[in-house]
Amino acid sequence: MRQNRQQGNSHLHWHVAPLPPDVPYREQQFHALMGENGVLPWTLPQAIELADRLRAALSTLD
Repeated sequence: MRQNRQQGNSHLHWHVAPLPPDVPYREQQFHALMGENGVLPWTLPQAIELADRLRAALSTLD
């Protein structure tokens, strides 16, 4: 029997989804997931730059 290598490993992941301005808080989760609201076009260099910024910000947390 093959075991899942991730079985029993605790982990955390986030979904970072920029939203248009003025979206009420109660609608933010749903608005971000609704394809009819559009998709933000990102290039690979933009994604890498954002990942670097997030990594730097997270490294300052205790």
